[in-house]
Amino acid sequence: MELRITRREEKLHTIVFKRSNNTETWQASDEFFVRHDLSHLAVEKMLGYKTAFMGMINQGMGANDFEDREKRKKLQITAEGWYAENTANLFLIEVAQGEWEDFNTVSQSAFGKMELPITPPVLTNEEIINIGTYLRQILQQWNLLPVNETMILNIDV
Repeated sequence: MELRITRREEKLHTIVFKRSNNTETWQASDEFFVRHDLSHLAVEKMLGYKTAFMGMINQGMGANDFEDREKRKKLQITAEGWYAENTANLFLIEVAQGEWEDFNTVSQSAFGKMELPITPPVLTNEEIINIGTYLRQILQQWNLLPVNETMILNIDV
């Protein structure tokens, strides 16, 4: 799947998801959600997730389906999907505020507050480093992207 993000001068940027079958879905997105989707990409790509957010989009979910309360309630979210959501948020916080002393302890605490009947994954130090490094790399690429230019990233899902 291909992810194309175009920086706009206005507040809302454009994110286009080109699925493996060559269909597309897109959304207008503010700075927070661009960064959030980039964090999802980093987590899901580095951990090899196939059924989390990017996989759901690739399988036909619309980019705006999470914004629609009724559609969101009907979504079948896999364990990978829940793991990716929690982990993507934690990595964004880490990038903004500094590295966690113990990422897995923070993850387990945050995941526990979600009250789901699944146990969060324990990431290896290598996985934590790889995700953080890749996320910082693509966030820097985004930060340096000129207005009306597009960054293109790929993920196998």
